[in-house]
Amino acid sequence: MLTSWQQKDIRWLAVATSLLLSLLLYFFTGIPNDDAYTYLRTAEIFQQQGLAAASAHYSWTGYPVLIALVSSLGISLLAAAYIINALFFALLVFSFVSIVRVIESNETVVALAALTVLVFPELNEYREMVIRDIGFWSLSVFGLWQFLLFDRERKISNALFFGLALIAAGLFRAEALLYLFLTPLALLFSQSQSRAQNQQDLLRVSALAGGMALTVLLLLWISGVNALASLVEFVSVYQPFLTDALSTTEAETVASANAIFGEYASNFSRDYVNGVIALGLLVILAVALFYSVGGPYFWFLVWGVVRKHSGWRPSQATPAVAYMVVNLLILVVFLYLTRYLTARYAMIFGLMAVTQIPFIVSSILTKTRSGRLEKSGRYFLVLFFVYCAIDAYISFGKPKDWLTDAADYVSSAEANNVITNNRSIAYFSGRVEAYDEIIRVMPADLIRSAQPGDLLAIELFFEMEELVNNSEIEPLLQQEALFESEGDARIGIFRRVNP
Repeated sequence: MLTSWQQKDIRWLAVATSLLLSLLLYFFTGIPNDDAYTYLRTAEIFQQQGLAAASAHYSWTGYPVLIALVSSLGISLLAAAYIINALFFALLVFSFVSIVRVIESNETVVALAALTVLVFPELNEYREMVIRDIGFWSLSVFGLWQFLLFDRERKISNALFFGLALIAAGLFRAEALLYLFLTPLALLFSQSQSRAQNQQDLLRVSALAGGMALTVLLLLWISGVNALASLVEFVSVYQPFLTDALSTTEAETVASANAIFGEYASNFSRDYVNGVIALGLLVILAVALFYSVGGPYFWFLVWGVVRKHSGWRPSQATPAVAYMVVNLLILVVFLYLTRYLTARYAMIFGLMAVTQIPFIVSSILTKTRSGRLEKSGRYFLVLFFVYCAIDAYISFGKPKDWLTDAADYVSSAEANNVITNNRSIAYFSGRVEAYDEIIRVMPADLIRSAQPGDLLAIELFFEMEELVNNSEIEPLLQQEALFESEGDARIGIFRRVNP
C-alpha cells in the first residue's frame, strides 16, 4: 500500500483525512466547552461594536475576531469556530508530517508520521473544543517546519515564513513571541554550517523577527489596537502571583505547614515547607508533561528508547529540541507563579516528543522483517494504533441532552429575567446577554436580589445543593422542573417567590 503512495505527497492525504474527521465530529459535537463562550461573546461584541470594544472585553482578541470574520460569510459564530479549528488542525497535521519529512524523507516514515498525528489521542481530543490553543499550536508547528528548512538550506524565505507564522500564532497566545525570539538561538548549535555562518544567520533571523514584530505592532496601532497595552495587561494578570511568591508572610508559611504536615508536626517541619512545595510542583510538571504525550504514546516512547529503536538524534533537529526547551521554560515559570498547570499548556512539548513515534515504528518494522516476530510485531502495531484511534475519537462520556432540554425549557418560559450558573444554558437559551460571565458558584445575594417571578436555572452540584437547601434561601425558591443526567449532574429550574 505504501508503494502506491510514493507517487503522491502523503501530506495532502493526511490533510484530507483530518478535514474529514473534523467534519464527522462536527455532527456529533454536543455542548461546547466553557472557554468557548468567552470567545463567542467577544466575537459578538466585535461584530456589534468594533475592535476596541472587543479588546476591552477580552484582551487577546485574535481568535474571537477571526471567528467573527468567518461568521460574516453567513454562518453562526459557533459553526465558524468549528470551521476555523478544522482548518487549523489540517495545517497542524500537514506541518507535523513536514517536520518528520525534513528529518527523514523515507516514505514509510512519512506515512507513519501522518498516522501518528491523526490518531494522537491527547491532541485529537481537542478537535471538538473551541479554544485558541489550536491556532497557536498549528501556526507554531508550521513555523518550526520553516525554521528546520532554514537550518538546512539557509534561505531567507524560510526565515520569513517562520517569523510570520510565529507572529500569527502570537495573535492566539502571547507565548508565541518567546518561540519567535528564542528558537533562533538553536542556530548556535547547528552542525549544518560553520560557527561564523551560524552567528551571522542568527543575527539576520533575529533582526528579521524584530522588524516584523515592530511592523505588526505599528499596523495594529494604526487600526486602533494597542498591542503593547494588551501585552502589559496580559502580563499584569500574573503580577499578584509574583507578589505572593516573593512576599510570603510568616502567617502564610505557618498555614501552609499546618495544611501539609498537620498542626503538631508543623512545629518541627516548618523549615521544609518551601522545599516540599517546590518538589510538589515538580511532580505537577512531570504529570503535565506525561499527559501532554498521553499514556499510550508515552509508554511506547519509553519502550522504544529502552529497546534502542532508532529515532531522530537531537543534532538532526536542534530547532525541535529548542521548542521543547522553550515550552519547558514557560511551563516552569507559569507553574511556580500560579501553582497550577494543565496538559494543554505542554502540548508543544508533547508534539515534539511524539515526532519520535514514526521512527520507532519504522525501526520495529525493519528489525522484525523476515523474522519469526514479523507477523506478531505487525499485529501489535495495528492493535496499538487502533487503540489510539478509539481513544482519540470515541467518547464514552454520558450524553448531555439534559442540558439542552433545560436550555429549551428556559428559552420558552415566561420570566422577565433569567438567572443561571451554567454557561451552556445561558447561551443556548438566548435569555442571558453576558453568558460568558456566568458565576458557577452562585452567591446567595444574587438569589435574594432577584425579583419575584424571575426564573433561576441552577446546576445542582454540592455547593449549590447546600445553597438552595439553606433555611434562608429555600423559602425564596419554588421548583418548577428538574433535568437530570445519568449520573449526579442535574439542573433545577426555580421561580423566585415571596416567602
